[in-house]
Amino acid sequence: MQDETPGSLDERDVVPGAPGTGPAAAAHPLLWAVNLISDPIHGYIELTKRLTSDRARQLGLAGEEAAEGDLLDSAWLQRMRRISQLQSARWVFPTAEHSRFTHSLGVMHEAGLWARQLYPSLRAELSAVEPAVDPPSEGLVVETMRLAGLLHDVGHGPFAHFFDDHVLCHFPAPPDPRRRHKSLTHEDLSQLIIERELGDQIRSIRRAPGAVPERDALRRDESIDPRWLSFLISKPALADPSMPRWLRWLQPLLSGVFTVDNLDYVRRDSYLIGVSAGPVDVERLRRYSFVGPHGLSLYEPGLGALEMFLTARLFLYQQIYFHRSVRAIDLDLEEVFRPSILAIFGEGSPADQLDHYADLDEYALLHQAALWARGEKLSERPAAGDGTVTPEVGRVWQAILLRRPRWHAEAELRRAYEASERDAEMRAARSELGRDEPGMVAIDLAEVDARPAEATATDSLLAVVGRDGHPAAPLSQALGRIPAYSLVARRYRRGQSVADKVSEG
Repeated sequence: MQDETPGSLDERDVVPGAPGTGPAAAAHPLLWAVNLISDPIHGYIELTKRLTSDRARQLGLAGEEAAEGDLLDSAWLQRMRRISQLQSARWVFPTAEHSRFTHSLGVMHEAGLWARQLYPSLRAELSAVEPAVDPPSEGLVVETMRLAGLLHDVGHGPFAHFFDDHVLCHFPAPPDPRRRHKSLTHEDLSQLIIERELGDQIRSIRRAPGAVPERDALRRDESIDPRWLSFLISKPALADPSMPRWLRWLQPLLSGVFTVDNLDYVRRDSYLIGVSAGPVDVERLRRYSFVGPHGLSLYEPGLGALEMFLTARLFLYQQIYFHRSVRAIDLDLEEVFRPSILAIFGEGSPADQLDHYADLDEYALLHQAALWARGEKLSERPAAGDGTVTPEVGRVWQAILLRRPRWHAEAELRRAYEASERDAEMRAARSELGRDEPGMVAIDLAEVDARPAEATATDSLLAVVGRDGHPAAPLSQALGRIPAYSLVARRYRRGQSVADKVSEG
């Protein structure tokens, strides 16, 4: 991925062969407004860049104080270059070196494509149910969705979801009257960053990429509310009747049966790892989607594309994310991850220390881990925030960094089941694999929701319309060939790593 036109073009950027000299021979004015980023998944991704007042006027646009390029160049977005997309999987799959930064650009692009496809039906449906209300401009809808895609992961910490599961879970999420109490997650941090750190820039953005000002620019009475982005990216999805109706209709694109997030990562991860996940026809799925009386809807001929995509997603979980060596490394990482974060970040919640959190990325963690692995900055009694860990933590990091996990799979079973069978299947798997023996035997249960498990929720997220224009069989029935859950369960036994043997020798 490469930004092919860094910075703003100026009058010296002359198009070869352009007639005339001086300012008249400068690059075409439309090139002032957008950068192109080459991407192996999407081809070219457009990114708006801030225009001077003179150039905005020449293009028939209002003056602007910020564009997408300003967000991309913020410390928060640049930090995402230093958060890996695939956590510990990159120690197993050598080419899995892409970042949350590149993924976020892809999700931004995908979200914009979906917003453009859905806008005509969205506008028509809004006019039918709210005839006295002016529908939002296409530029507002497209840019809101693009920014939600760009910023959906901005709150991730080192090792992404691993950080949620082993660090953030120890803190409460900020109180919100729209939901029950829950543990802190990266989505909560993303919401704080969007509203507190990036809110002014978001409100200042005046257009989506495109060459038609009447279509792509926000109206003078419009602006993007950062709270809209927080609403769209919230997990679990929020119910909030105060949000604009059009935003609520588009919410499933960030938290539904399929999302612009997983539509990018399934293709990106499989391509960059070099693992074929089978055909994924995202364009067919998008072209057969629209907004109808029941919200986000899918025309029945698009069901095959949806089933194909969900099958590819399941394959990636079974073959990559749940790979036996990836999970073995994770077992080692579980032992050292929280004490390591405590050593370099301290005991406080990231939600209360966003400035400090901005410096916490994988580069910072792995630099310290390398020191600990070679016997530096160790202490028998480390204190939170003092940069030290125990010698045992240092030995485990040495095993991780050398890709020599101390845990080895000795038994495996796979199950697929529906929501009503979940508890029984989990008990059966544990019974068959045996008991955990701390420090010796670990039972690892890796489960993925292959499709939304609860029928009512599934059917409310995406309506299916038949070829005759009437409701078709509900989605929960149409996707019946895909299990609600898929489980890869293993028994691991701990052996000696090279690091352990060296420490004994």
